[in-house]
Parts: sequence; structure tokens; C-alpha cells
Amino acid sequence: MNTIRLTRTDAALIYGLGAAALALSYTALADLAARAGLGPWQSAVWPLVVDGLIVAATRVVVTLDDGPARRYAWTLLWSAVTVSIAGNAAHLLLPAGPVHPGVATVVAVVPPVSALALTHLAIVRARVLARSHDEPEPEVDDAADDAPASSASAQLTVVTEPEPAEEPQPDDVPVDERDALRHRARQLHAEGWSNYAIAADIKRSEATVRRWLAATVAS
Repeated sequence: MNTIRLTRTDAALIYGLGAAALALSYTALADLAARAGLGPWQSAVWPLVVDGLIVAATRVVVTLDDGPARRYAWTLLWSAVTVSIAGNAAHLLLPAGPVHPGVATVVAVVPPVSALALTHLAIVRARVLARSHDEPEPEVDDAADDAPASSASAQLTVVTEPEPAEEPQPDDVPVDERDALRHRARQLHAEGWSNYAIAADIKRSEATVRRWLAATVAS
């Protein structure tokens, strides 16, 4: 996943408009919660649960690589967005006064469901990060390491049978070019790129990138 750098103007626009949108959504959702029968402080907290789930799920989506955990975060993100949009629409369309018991029931069940979803999301993200740090170095030969990365290399690890000792391994990459690729991989890693993104950039497998980076740390 490539690192995205924003200018100060872009960041100010994003944060400013985002804060304004959340403030408007907060006002509508807090009023809906009060009309659903929640107390004053409960009505003030309820919008934070809904829109807070959107923020938490978005953070997981943009910080994890493709996989089941990221797809789960996408599911929670769109679910929270749906609840927020429906709540804002209900605040506008429903008549003044207490809301229908069905609407009040939905408002009441959102907090416990959100608590369960957020807890599960945190555990899933922690497991993914732990696996990425503790993943052992695979046993692959030089010919497989120096092969260009394919579109499936990010998901599959191919284990090839070792070639006979008497047959030389093909090595058509000059030493100086390989050193340049290693230097490029270290630069991208220092900038925060993931191993998969580095592998795609330098046209090498993800296993090769990890082996080069591990050798750099060891040296």
C-alpha cells in the first residue's frame, strides 16, 4: 500500500469539511435519540457511537492490506454509514415529537451492537498486525526469489522443488542492478511502504523484499 502525502491545504480542507459534516450529523442524531426516549447525556453520546464506528472502521480500511480483516472493516464501515444516513433522514422526515416504537427500538440496539463490532474489529486488527510481524521467513531458492512478482504473489507462497546441484541456477540480473533494487526497496520501506507494494514497484516477489529487508536489519 503506497504512502499518500497531502499538502497542508488539502489536509486543512479534509479535516475542516469532515469536522463540519460530523457536527451537523451529530446534531441530527442527538435530536433523534432524544425523541426515541434516551436521557440528555445518553442522547449526547449516541451520535458518537454511530459516527465513531465510521471513523474506526475507516482507519482499519486504510491501514491494512487486502484480506478478510479489511473486508470485515469495509462491512462495518458501510453498516455504520447506513445507520448514520438513515438516522439523519429520519430526523428530517418524521413528525415532531416521540418517534415510532420501532424507530426507538433501533436506536436502543445500536450501542450494544456497535460495542460488539468495535471489540471484534480491534481484535481482528491486532491479530493481523501480530501475524505480519511474526511471519517466519519462507524457504525459497534464488531462482524463485529473483522471478518477477505476479498478480497472485501477494496472496500465495509458491514452494518449488530444489534444482539438482550440478545444474547452475539462472541469474540474468547484474549485481549492480540487484544492489540498486535492494537500495530502492530500503528507501520505500523507510517511507512506510508495505512489502507487497515494494514488490510490485521493483518487480520482485514479496518474499525477496522481506529477505532483503531482513538482511539489512541483521547487518
